Amino acid sequence: MDMVEDPNLYKAHDTPVPPPPALSAPTLRQSAPASIDKFYRPSEPLLVRSPFGLATKGAKGYEDKLVKGLIKTQFQDKTDIDYDVIDFVQHVWKFKPEDIPYSSYELDRANCHSYAKLEYERIDGISYQEITGERACCSAFENIIRGVCHELTPAIPSDEREFPLVFSFLHDRTPKGDYGKFKPDFGYAPAVEVNEHTWAHWGAYGELKKKRVTPNMRPTTRIVVTKTMIERLVKEWELRQEPDKRKDTDSSSSVSTSSHATPSSVASPTTQSQKRKAKAPAEPRASKRTKTSHGTRKSVDLTGNEIQSAKYANELLSHGIRNYATGFLVEETSMSLWYVDRMGLVKSRSFDIFRNPQLFLLVIAALHFANRAQLGMNPLIEFPPGVFQSYDRAVLRLPRAVDHAKEPVEELTFGLRITKAKPLVVAYGALGRGTTIIPVKAQGRARELFGSENLVVKMSWQPINREDTEDQLIRVIRRKLGKRKKTRRYLKHIVDLKCSLDLTDAELDLPRASMMVPEAYEPRLFRVLILREYLPLEYVRSLDDFRRIFIAAVKAHHKVYEIVGVLHCDISAGNVVFYRDNVGHAIGVLADWDLAAYKLNPDDVEKWMQLVEAKGTERPSQCSESQGDKDSDATLPDGDSSPLDNHGKRGPRYRTGTGPFMAFDLLDSLPVFHGYRHDLESFFYLLCYFCATFNPPKPSESKGTFRFLAGWENGNLSAVAKAKTDFLLRKKDNPEDKLDAFDSLFENTHKDYRSISQRPLET
Repeated sequence: MDMVEDPNLYKAHDTPVPPPPALSAPTLRQSAPASIDKFYRPSEPLLVRSPFGLATKGAKGYEDKLVKGLIKTQFQDKTDIDYDVIDFVQHVWKFKPEDIPYSSYELDRANCHSYAKLEYERIDGISYQEITGERACCSAFENIIRGVCHELTPAIPSDEREFPLVFSFLHDRTPKGDYGKFKPDFGYAPAVEVNEHTWAHWGAYGELKKKRVTPNMRPTTRIVVTKTMIERLVKEWELRQEPDKRKDTDSSSSVSTSSHATPSSVASPTTQSQKRKAKAPAEPRASKRTKTSHGTRKSVDLTGNEIQSAKYANELLSHGIRNYATGFLVEETSMSLWYVDRMGLVKSRSFDIFRNPQLFLLVIAALHFANRAQLGMNPLIEFPPGVFQSYDRAVLRLPRAVDHAKEPVEELTFGLRITKAKPLVVAYGALGRGTTIIPVKAQGRARELFGSENLVVKMSWQPINREDTEDQLIRVIRRKLGKRKKTRRYLKHIVDLKCSLDLTDAELDLPRASMMVPEAYEPRLFRVLILREYLPLEYVRSLDDFRRIFIAAVKAHHKVYEIVGVLHCDISAGNVVFYRDNVGHAIGVLADWDLAAYKLNPDDVEKWMQLVEAKGTERPSQCSESQGDKDSDATLPDGDSSPLDNHGKRGPRYRTGTGPFMAFDLLDSLPVFHGYRHDLESFFYLLCYFCATFNPPKPSESKGTFRFLAGWENGNLSAVAKAKTDFLLRKKDNPEDKLDAFDSLFENTHKDYRSISQRPLET
């Protein structure tokens, strides 16, 4: 139904802010803008400050060593191994053995021999080049797969496939992206990007590691997949669909995971069958891993090659609008398939590409015919016909949603408006929330409801066990502030939510939902928020701008705490944003309430400390059980669930906040409940951070930059705590240093903002 809002409820948005007191620092008066677009110009992407990004970025960018180290730690208890190959292909890429075009296939003999011998001859026109080692294997491997794809293409021509991709060897080229400058061996890219790759446009990745010559591979060796072998593969798959036969199928030596048909001079069904072995292919560290048809989860230390593969999956999932990333790792002649989503990694059993060519064919065909959604791109995004090159003219279609007043709405459409000035922004890191920000404009029914103003879509994967969700809290905050005449003026400082949608992994057809792997370490659901578009702090143009934004955010935060009883719990430079009113004044806004929580009353604090003493250093959850729509203004009403109830049923517990802005108590290892003073301390660090690192835009620019702040921007919270200790106590690393840590922090402060470190901001 159409909702008619109280016209007075958001009146504060249009009320001009009184002129500020005179300041000694220079100010810049803006003319009234027609829209927020006036303040956007082409620039470098504004990146979401994610914990993964903070932990892996050094002064010179994202460092390979840091990325690998964090991936090894993060994936250790979130990895399922030894998943059945046929089941992997079916559940992830939605491809079955019976989908293979019925024919016989042969792997190119010359390239198979080059791959085995680590020697490759390249002839370009009249030039000749002999390549050896792993690069030779990559060139040969590219030709092997392209040869098979050429045989598959007549079944569905490229111009009829929804997402035609080309398998390419990158030759040490670096795909374009926002984060690590890494070089995978292979990528499935649109045909128009074969020579210039972009992470956001890829369908999948591949990595190859080969150091040894493969024995028993002669120039005359033929590796053939016959119709009979395909029939056997189909027969095995059909048996798997019958539950009563599944146990027998899994316990038998199957074609998919057990056959080791040795390549011969002329491979045939008979010779292949005679040479099968009764045991599965040897796997690295097989003795340390228990194999089952549907994978095994245990604490896994990924090998160096596996970390390399996970690194590329991490990079792929950090670009574009994706739900998951897929790829493969080839070690010598052993291939494993990789699936990574926001909850973890599923890795298939390894198989030999020459001894089990029917499985190799299955993988090549699945990737060759896969559409966008099957390769991990979000199915809510629809693209126009043609070769995929960008998100231009794409649309987001929501099957349903709940508006700001909790009323259901159906079938909303939004046009994507991704440009150089307003880029698609994806948080760095595969695991976790994976926050994605997309600039959009409402279309059709959505335009009738939300108007023509600029909007953004915030997509994220949120913990499924969190009762007080971001959209619920925003609705409660805005409703309670709007109920009182004295507090309505604070509405303009709280992010404006238009509608929201939650979808489970099953509703999104996420492969994990059907893969029958152990439940994710931290189950998540997919959440979409449609919000008003705001400007980040990089677009601040004067001290007057920042003074208005900062003070408004602090006051709004206090009013929300006082009236609604909610703490933000993640005050940072990325979560304080602004817009300009009709006279050009900057209006500060508190955004990103993902980690917000209801405050605790004194009785709950006492229970908290008793619980801490009983459970050691484990931190109980602070989020309330069911307070999302209660009318209590400050404390939990009697009879409702306490934040301490059912604490044992909740998932993992983390410190809340962003490292450089976290209160000192929360950086310590001791369990501390998140209180108002911690948010206030975060505001203090935000003030210091802005003053110390902000470079304002030049007259010809629209956007400034933040310098890297060594010590504070560190993934090691203990190191951040030490840096803040030195700062607060004005310590010196060396007694001979002229400046202590406090003065050193502000040494390079821009002259326009130097007064912030010398006297308080005036209200």
